[in-house]
Amino acid sequence: MTTSQIYPLELIDESLDINATDNYDLTLELSEEGVSLAVLDLLRGKYVMLRHYPLEDPSGSAPRTFEEIIDSDDFLRRRYRKIRILTPSPNSAMIPAPVYEPGLREDYYRFSFGSDAGEEILSNTVTFPDAVILFSPGKDVTKIISKRWSSVTPWHQTKPLLGHVSSACRNSDECYIHIHYEKSFVTVLIAEKRNLTFCNSFAISSPLDGAYFLFSVLDRKGIRHEETIHVSGMVEPYSETHISLLNFSSGIRFASPAIRQSFSYVMNEIHLHRWLNLFTAASCE
Repeated sequence: MTTSQIYPLELIDESLDINATDNYDLTLELSEEGVSLAVLDLLRGKYVMLRHYPLEDPSGSAPRTFEEIIDSDDFLRRRYRKIRILTPSPNSAMIPAPVYEPGLREDYYRFSFGSDAGEEILSNTVTFPDAVILFSPGKDVTKIISKRWSSVTPWHQTKPLLGHVSSACRNSDECYIHIHYEKSFVTVLIAEKRNLTFCNSFAISSPLDGAYFLFSVLDRKGIRHEETIHVSGMVEPYSETHISLLNFSSGIRFASPAIRQSFSYVMNEIHLHRWLNLFTAASCE
C-alpha cells in the first residue's frame, strides 16, 4: 500500500494498463466520507485497483470537493466498458414492484421524507426482494454525476447490499443478519428462510449507536443474539464500534464479498468487508 497526500489509499496490480480501460469496469462510490473507485479487469476476471480519497485532507487543509478529487484522478478521465456509481444515503423507500407506479416516484418518496426544492429522486430496481428503491443522493452528488457521467444512473447502497444478502442466504434457510456502517448511519438487513424480512437505515452519532439499533431490532423480532451477525463498511477490527457489537454477541463476523470475480494479491493489504458494496456492485446485474 502507498500512502500519500495525493493518494491516501492506492492498491494497483502490475497488470493494470491505463490505455486498455475499454477492457475494464469501473465502480465509483461518492459518499460523505470520500471518493472510492475499484477497477475490474474483465479479461482476467479480477479486481486490479482500489483507490480511496477522503474528503477531509490528511494534511489538515480545508475539505476537498467531489469535483476536485474527480478532476485530479487520471483513471476517472478514461473510458470503460461500464461504469457503476454508488451514492450511499440514509433515506430510501422500498416499494414492491407489482404496485409501483413510476409517475408517483416523487410522491412515494416525499410521503416518507419530504424533499428540498430541486432535489432529484432516483430509482433502482432489485430482485431480492422484487422491489424499487427510491432515494436522493443530494444535489452536490447528482450535479457532478450528471456533469461527468450523464448516462449513468446512480445506485443506492442497499442495491449491492441486497445483492450480497441474496447470495449469502441462497443455499440456507438459516437466519441471515447483516449490518453495514457508513460514516453517519448504519443499514440493517435480515433474511429469514431466504426472504428479506427487514431492511432499514438508522442515523448514528457515536460508535455505540449501531449496536443499539441492531440489537433493538433483533429483540423486537425475537431473534437470539447468538445468531451469526455479519458486519461490513466503516468498522475496523477491535475498534470501539466492533467491541460494542461484541458486548452483545460473540457471533460477530466480518463479511467478505460473495462474488464470482477474484482479487489481485494487492488486495491482501485491506479488509475486504470495508469495501463490500464497491466490490459487490458488478455482480448485481
